[in-house]
Amino acid sequence: MVREAVACGVPLQMLVLREDVDFEAPAERVVRLGARAFRAVGQTVTPQGVLALAPRTQAPMGQAVAAAKAAGWPLVVLDGVQDPGNVGAICRTAAAAGAPALAVLEGGADPFGPKAVRASAGNVFRLTVARGRWGDLAGVGGYGATAAGGVRWDRADLVDAPLIAFGNEARGLSRPDLEPLTVPMAPGVESLNVAAAVAVVLFEICRRGAA
Repeated sequence: MVREAVACGVPLQMLVLREDVDFEAPAERVVRLGARAFRAVGQTVTPQGVLALAPRTQAPMGQAVAAAKAAGWPLVVLDGVQDPGNVGAICRTAAAAGAPALAVLEGGADPFGPKAVRASAGNVFRLTVARGRWGDLAGVGGYGATAAGGVRWDRADLVDAPLIAFGNEARGLSRPDLEPLTVPMAPGVESLNVAAAVAVVLFEICRRGAA
């Protein structure tokens, strides 16, 4: 993840290394710690011996909208997605599919929180990521994913949509005026994991040549 951040141009304010680890990356300050001290400051059970401190790269909502439009992609919007693992996985999927921008609305997990960054494998740094609320996207329409009752994902005009929104894991979307979009499932299955639904939709856009 640290190498990915550096490759994406993120400036490291501090690089913290366990004393037995050989690792190099440009940073304003490099600190070496013994194994016990390193475990105390780390957040994982089996750390790899490398930690870094860097500034957030959060963008204004208008910048995320512009980045998506310039690349011919809808803006990917997460409406109250609360699990940082899901948010990170979605960032990783978005980067892999070629989506340039992502908006995480209020009530959602921090895409730059440690668990989300780990789940993204550092790919969150490849995206223009904005935080905000629906009011920041006033007048911007598009599709909203729903478990049933919407237009099929493979028949929807996804590439030309200004945005595609995915809702909270339990409550779904909080904006009712979006065009419903559905990935059909086998009988008896209630819903897809939100990260899986995002993957299906974004790689369909990729297949159509938006990336």
